[in-house]
Parts: sequence; C-alpha cells; structure tokens
Amino acid sequence: MFANRKPICVAAIAGLLAVQLAPVAAQEEPGQCVELGALAYDNWTKADAGGTGAAPGGVQNLDYVRCKSCHGWDRRGLEGGYARRERLQTQPNAGAGDSDTRSRAIETGTVTAEQVRHAGGDAGTGRSYADGTGSWVALAAQPAASNTAAHAAGYTLGNQHPDFSSGGPNGGFGVPGSLQVDCIVDFLNFEDGDPSRYFAAINAGTNPALYTIVDTADADAGQAFWNQSCDQCHNLQTAVDYVKGDGKFSELAHKARWGIPDTSMDRQAMGDPTSADIANLMLFLQQQSGTGIVLNPGLTGTWWNDSRDGEGFLLEFGYLPGTTELTLFASFYTYDNMGNQAWLVAQPTGPLPASGGEVPVNVYQATGPMWGDDFDFEDRNLLLWGSGTFTFTGCENAEVTLVPGTEAQSMGYTELGYPLTRLLEPGNECPAGLK
Repeated sequence: MFANRKPICVAAIAGLLAVQLAPVAAQEEPGQCVELGALAYDNWTKADAGGTGAAPGGVQNLDYVRCKSCHGWDRRGLEGGYARRERLQTQPNAGAGDSDTRSRAIETGTVTAEQVRHAGGDAGTGRSYADGTGSWVALAAQPAASNTAAHAAGYTLGNQHPDFSSGGPNGGFGVPGSLQVDCIVDFLNFEDGDPSRYFAAINAGTNPALYTIVDTADADAGQAFWNQSCDQCHNLQTAVDYVKGDGKFSELAHKARWGIPDTSMDRQAMGDPTSADIANLMLFLQQQSGTGIVLNPGLTGTWWNDSRDGEGFLLEFGYLPGTTELTLFASFYTYDNMGNQAWLVAQPTGPLPASGGEVPVNVYQATGPMWGDDFDFEDRNLLLWGSGTFTFTGCENAEVTLVPGTEAQSMGYTELGYPLTRLLEPGNECPAGLK
C-alpha cells in the first residue's frame, strides 16, 4: 500500500482544494505509518490509504465516514475552517446547530486507538452507518412540532462519530483496519503534522476563516515550491481564487503536504514536502490572494511614504452609527500639478470585505467654501475626482492606487500608486488578527 506511487498531473485544483495554536518547533521526518494515517484521515476507504477502494456496505455518502468531515482539515472542528459547514443529506458538519455541544477539535499527542474506533456506548457516539445519511429528516416549509423534533434529532445523530470497532454495528460492512487505525493515531499525534506548523492562529469568527501563517514562513520560498512542485499541473490563479473560500487554506495545506489518496497527487510527486514547505506555500498564496488580514478600527491612523514626506493619508475605520457595518473615511493631503495644496477625500464603493485587505474607493475633491466667518456649506462643489484602491497587507503596511477621472485629468492629475506605512504612536499595537 505504501509503494503505490504515480506521476503527478491529473488531480484538478478544485479537488485540492481565533484559535491560538502551539508554537513551532524543530521539524521531524514522518514515517510511512504517519503518511498512511494522513491519507486515511482524508478518506480511509481509498486503496492508497489502506482501504479496499470501495465504500463500506450501506454507505451512500462517504463524507459520513471520513475523519475530516467533522474534525475539519485543520482538526479544529467548529473552531476552525468548518465553522460554517452545513449539515446536509450528503454531508455532516462539525456540530453546528445540533444538541451535541462537545468540541470536535483534536489535540495532537492525546489521540488513542479507542477514540478513533468510537465503540458504541461512548456517551451516545459510535453510531451505525445507517444513522448517518439515514438520520436526515428534511425540515418542512411549515414544520409541525414532530417534524422539527425529528429533524433536530437526525441532524445531531448524523454529525456524531461512526462506530469503527470490528465488533460494533458496522463491523460486518467494513471498518478501518487495525493498521489504518494505528496509523491515524500516529498521524494525529505527529507533532510536525499539527496545523500549528503552518498556522499561528485560526480565526473562525471571520467569513471566510482567517488563517495567520507562522512568522517563520518565507513567501519567496513558497513561490519556489509552487514553481517546482505545483506549477506543472495547476494554474496559479485558480489556486489563488480557491484559497479565498472558507477553510480552504487548511484543506490545501493538508493535501499539498500529504497528497490525495488514489490520485496522481502524492508526496513523492510533490517532493516529500516538509511543514516549512507548506507554511511557505501558504504564505505565498495568501499574499497573492490578499486573504491574510481582517479590516478593523485598529488600522485607523496616519499613513505615508517617507520618500514623499509632505503628503499623506489620514485613514479612519469605524462602524456606521447603530450598526456593525465597518466603513472607511480617507483624507489625502497632497498637491496639484501647480504646486498648490490639494485635499482629496475617499469613501468605499460598498461594504468592506469580511476578510482580505482590499478596499475600492471613490475619490472626491471639494472646493468652494471660504475661510472663517465667510464659510457657507452651500458654496461647496463636490467633484468626483476618480477612483482608487487601498490594499492592506498588515497593520503597518499597505498600497494605494489613485486613478483620476476625465475632469481631474483635465486639471493635470495623473494616475498614482505607491506603498504606505502606518505611523504607530507609542503603545498603539497592531489590531487583533493581523500579522
């Protein structure tokens, strides 16, 4: 089962793809059992994972027997990328919306074979395969009390762990073998395979979940890994778009490290990647996709470029009155093409993204009102100067581009873009969730 190796170039990228995690320590080499366990965690029924290659008897939807389906690719259950995974007739979730409130998170180093087998009688877990898909009861458009109760009971039952013991209700239909169970245990207890080796923190409260990559990662090394191990078969833009989905960082990290069972994408074809390779890859893709930041009021401040001393931006992030909707007001103090002081203001073109640091704005220039007692708001002339984009890559770094419209161009303004640095006051820390 370990020698089943194939050349890469078949698996489609679509198939690839705030919890504080443990600190990174020295890397260790995974053994063959750990590698098998990683594939079995994905789908133990596959031949590459030590299975038969066929679904167990009576199982209609394999998601109901896969480890990852309830624990998630990052092993954090509802505390990770599966926080919003739906419970459907075709798939369980990590416990969202059911009456079983126990955590599906897995603590590396504590897993035993008995826990993996979930023999019946373990506080209601250890269900039969039939209680998976078969537990589903659709909620009627106008549900009666009995329908609501049946839906809720089936919803919870289907999310619980199947009994994988040989003498349990599923023993006659096919369960993971002893070697598979032992290797799943080895994999889940393998410290260098823990998601904390790639992600310093996971914030499931954002949508999509925000993965903060470990600070030892190197994006340039990640690009080199992509070019060497991924580029021959996968399109970079497709991968960049893919990781923008909820929880997709951890799914891609698992599959890029361990492969996909019964496909050409295996560890040998990818060069036996280390945890450092995966962290580097994730940082590279995160930078390409702009998904490594959550905008919040902590970004408020003065932003400038020290090579353009004398002009700069005042950016204020805040919530609209009486709402939880975050918005931005930007002021740009600069000069026109005649050397006169000019003041531009900008506001977002729509709601700010739940995650990702790119904010498109409309840019305006106000003229007309006079100084002091002669000020009259009615004299104001508000010109739609053009458009722009602020792209935040961290709590101290951003990029700005400004594109003048036709009227602003006639006044001598041209397109402008450059990096920005946030001027931090003493004691003013980076906002939570940002690197």
